[in-house]
Amino acid sequence: MNSDGKKELAFMARTVREAWRECGGTALNTRGKGAFDLVTDLDFAMERHIDAAIKESFPGDVVVGEELNPLAELPSGRAWTVDPIDGTVNMAHGLPLFGVQCAFAVDGEPRAAVIYLPRFDEMYAAVRGGGAKLNGTPLRVSGRKAADAVVSVGDYSHKTAAHAAGQIARVEYIFDRVTKLRHFGAASIDFAWFASGRTDAFMMYTRNLWDIVPGWLIASEAGGIALSVNGGEYRLAEEGIVVCASRDIADLFEEAAKAPRGDKT
Repeated sequence: MNSDGKKELAFMARTVREAWRECGGTALNTRGKGAFDLVTDLDFAMERHIDAAIKESFPGDVVVGEELNPLAELPSGRAWTVDPIDGTVNMAHGLPLFGVQCAFAVDGEPRAAVIYLPRFDEMYAAVRGGGAKLNGTPLRVSGRKAADAVVSVGDYSHKTAAHAAGQIARVEYIFDRVTKLRHFGAASIDFAWFASGRTDAFMMYTRNLWDIVPGWLIASEAGGIALSVNGGEYRLAEEGIVVCASRDIADLFEEAAKAPRGDKT
């Protein structure tokens, strides 16, 4: 059963709101999840709720979830990505900068996606070819140039020294060529606020499908340019993504990728 994603989009928007209403009051019971990361009982409760809803409504579909089934690649056929709480560390520390992310794909191609920011009651949604919306209102990226840009740069990677060095080098290259740099600590916030024109670019080092697929589609449908952190068009399984609100900003990141040591000569 193929789909253009419209039915799945409506399902996701309804389901992530329901999951938050039913699970949002769960005691956190915060604990470590490897070095420099946390997980809570709320993460698991949210994912179990969304996972069960998908499997009930779309039996046979594969669910790629951060906590329950963290696959490295989207399988063929119908598949979903679920990030039950993106920005768990923020949430656990009482910061409102976190979200719930979900996407639907067919044969590795994202068809529909939502990002829900509970503390702001903002639902960002997109279907491939149908544009992106915030609470039903169409979105468009800012279109600003690099000299006027606010750029969010995600968390510095703790996973590999190479990723951390690459991110630092690119930040060093761009920091005095844009207006401001920001760290929000949650991909859901970064992608959503980029798509709504509040910021003008976002860079993130990760291959995690649940972090990237929803925001990639929403940002692209809002008119953003998606690049690999190493330059060129972004493709799944790249080591990181950059989304840009204008060709001018994209060119800056292309230059940064060619000068990884921050060499401006």
